[in-house]
Amino acid sequence: MKPAHLFLAVAVMLVWGCSFVVAKIAIAEIPPMLFMASRYAITALILLPFMWRERSRLGSVFGISVTLGFLHFAFGFTGLLGVDASVAVMLMQTQVPFAALLAVLVFKERIGWRRGIGMAVAFIGVFLLAGEPRTASAPFSVALILIAAFLWGLSSIQVKRLGVMDTFALNGWIAAFAAPQMLAASLYFESDHGATLANAGAASLFGLAYLIFAVTIFGYGVWYHFLQRYPVNQALPLTLLTPVFGLLAGFLFLDESAGWERLLGAGIIIAGVAAIVLKPALEPRPVRP
Repeated sequence: MKPAHLFLAVAVMLVWGCSFVVAKIAIAEIPPMLFMASRYAITALILLPFMWRERSRLGSVFGISVTLGFLHFAFGFTGLLGVDASVAVMLMQTQVPFAALLAVLVFKERIGWRRGIGMAVAFIGVFLLAGEPRTASAPFSVALILIAAFLWGLSSIQVKRLGVMDTFALNGWIAAFAAPQMLAASLYFESDHGATLANAGAASLFGLAYLIFAVTIFGYGVWYHFLQRYPVNQALPLTLLTPVFGLLAGFLFLDESAGWERLLGAGIIIAGVAAIVLKPALEPRPVRP
């Protein structure tokens, strides 16, 4: 992986790690599905000029909007209401083995023993980061986040199968398709929509702006480009950096626990990801005849 691409990948993981904290604060004011419906509607309007450039393969894009745009965030953000942001971001890392297994089944990719060891080391760090989990009283929330993690892994396979597509257009169409799905779910499961939006404060407005511009347009724009350029099992291990940033953000902004076990786990995750990412650079190039 090129150094510039690696830098962008780390920036995306920083944005995604902090997004759990931002979302945790925002959905305390606006219910999660109404919040996401608003996010998608605004995102689609912003990206509308790019969407008309890409109007093919919309059937496949609609499938991604159901898996990633609607179901992943509906399950994930609803689960986030019941657990710490740092715990949620760690549980979400199960998306990596889900996606890796799906990549093996769908694309016949090989994980390789070196990358497998690196992923194992990183997941040891994830378990240490959890420390003494405060999730025993919220098994339903934990289950929702694990389902969301599987759906994220599935969506990565869908994006890979889609092939090359303008990332702004892809983001725009996913948002356009997901907005009515999320709004319908919100109307069914949530209430007091008008009063909620009228009383929205600075935290929810900042959360909307952050998720629209930082998470969706920048983060997923870069991520879709990576999935189109690199094998799934080379790109996915980078997401193991997300819980490190999520832990630090939860500690700094939500006063969540950050004992030595979690700090040690963060260091182990970094070591595991470094082993995975630096692997190609450490191996000699094959000699061509």
